[in-house]
Amino acid sequence: MSVPMSSTLPPSVSDARAALASAERVARTVDEFTGLLRGRVRLGAVSGVAGEGFDLAGVLAEFHAAHPGVTVGLTEHTSEHMLEALRHGGLDIALVGLTGAPIAEHLGVDVVLDTALVAAVALDSPLREALPVAALAEHRLICLPHGTGVRGVLDRACAAAGFAPEIAYEGAAPPLLLQLAAHGLGVAIVPGLTETEAARFGVRALAIVDPPLRGRLALVRHRDRPGNPAAAAAELLDRLRRAFGAPA
Repeated sequence: MSVPMSSTLPPSVSDARAALASAERVARTVDEFTGLLRGRVRLGAVSGVAGEGFDLAGVLAEFHAAHPGVTVGLTEHTSEHMLEALRHGGLDIALVGLTGAPIAEHLGVDVVLDTALVAAVALDSPLREALPVAALAEHRLICLPHGTGVRGVLDRACAAAGFAPEIAYEGAAPPLLLQLAAHGLGVAIVPGLTETEAARFGVRALAIVDPPLRGRLALVRHRDRPGNPAAAAAELLDRLRRAFGAPA
């Protein structure tokens, strides 16, 4: 005769699990009371952001020194991919380029860099004046790839003007785009190009107008996430804001 199996756990197993859960709650309470941060924060950043003017590695090193109990996972990808990961809980914070598309309501956005997009051309180019967006239809363009903030801004502006841009070359970082433009291979659409940088790369920067286009870099995060890992994410977010000179 078979003996029916009980669906309940033996008292010893059940008691052990309850004790473990209780210990974990106590540990979390003590950590929160003492200010000790633990857990894992998943951070995403657009490729090439750790360049001149922003020391991402330095920020992470200082954070680790202050909070050794927190592990930070870092990944680089396109803005589009990281916003999707944020929406579905795959990332806690992401440094992304904004395209102008709506952002999910449960995500908070802090713009840390806002600069004009300009058209960079070779020094011997006949182009000398500001370029209306509609005029970009007449030129071979050089731009960042699909999924990036700058490319999204360009594509949306061109669509609003009634055309699809002819992208002759794509590159993962603005320096390559400028080098291609300097050789006369097209008009590069890049953010925040100063006169000094233009001279260094051998290009001329022309304003884009009607409408002017902006490149915006933002820290995006979940607005409300309970628990100690959320406190760690908030602390890292404040440090990233300060690194960009934005108010914490």
